Amino acid sequence: MSNRLIQYAFICLLALGLGIAVVWLPEQLKPQTPENQLLLTESGCSVKESTCSATLDNQSISVAVNPQAIRSTIPLTFTIQLDGIDADAVNLSLEGVDMFMGLNQTQLSPVQDKPGFWRGVTEIAICTTGEMMWRARVIAQQDQQQLEAHFDFSAK
Repeated sequence: MSNRLIQYAFICLLALGLGIAVVWLPEQLKPQTPENQLLLTESGCSVKESTCSATLDNQSISVAVNPQAIRSTIPLTFTIQLDGIDADAVNLSLEGVDMFMGLNQTQLSPVQDKPGFWRGVTEIAICTTGEMMWRARVIAQQDQQQLEAHFDFSAK
């Protein structure tokens, strides 16, 4: 076997090894992140009219807001009820659906003497376009799992 053929075979094996390392190694080095589950929100529900729920198997996240007449810069009290979820922490994020409106994240606190209930106060930002769609994204942290539910509503 010629010296040139051995060099060619070595370069091919080296390229193959590098290719495998580029594809396989990043996946192996990726930090372990909590499993994220999205609960399905009941259709047609609006937090401006009633309590809304999202479910997955025997787990549910319900959200109520007070006042239900949601307007920008007015303090809003969000009450979250968890069923079948033993959460370590619950966070609420208010996001513009069609427009980035900045970060609006609130860590909710457990309600005394009401297991499974969490509460927090926040407000939505002013939008110069008038009425727009918002999303209340609720994330319940349970051990190494995140359970998430989305609740859309319109507000001025």
